[in-house]
Amino acid sequence: MTSKTMRKVYFYGAMSLDGFLARKDDSLQWLFDTELDPAYSIADFEAGIDTVVMGNTTYKETSKILGDKPMFSGKEKIVFSHSQIGSITDGGRYVSGDPTAIVRTLKSVKGKNIWIVGGGAIVTQLVRQDLIDEFWIQIAPVLIGWGKRLFEEAAYEKRLTLIGIKRIGELAEIHLKRL
Repeated sequence: MTSKTMRKVYFYGAMSLDGFLARKDDSLQWLFDTELDPAYSIADFEAGIDTVVMGNTTYKETSKILGDKPMFSGKEKIVFSHSQIGSITDGGRYVSGDPTAIVRTLKSVKGKNIWIVGGGAIVTQLVRQDLIDEFWIQIAPVLIGWGKRLFEEAAYEKRLTLIGIKRIGELAEIHLKRL
């Protein structure tokens, strides 16, 4: 398969103004307390995605907040975990191992694009290997002070191209593309 036909990998997610994905206790409540524009929709973005990749903590915390509501309905969910194995009740599976190898394999399989939801360790490993093609990062007007960073400290330096900036209620969204 040539690179022109490979699936793209996108990060689409939010962080606090000081760069955190989650509080130290893994809570995402700060994000769910942020006011969004009621007219804003990611339906067009989601229509181009068929696989969602995330860490186990992101999966658990999002599940807690959503309760009985479906998470990423109709999408295959790939959840990285050191302790869980097998399938996920709402359409997906737990995996372990190197995120870069797993995402490379996903890219080589026919399908729609791949959405990286979180966490920071997965994002950082993929950034280091130039596996994230585009970023949509929403910045919330909240300072957490302590927590789990979107981009962990590591040996990488990357330049991106700014595609656009958008306001979504209280969020400022930047859209970036890998050079």
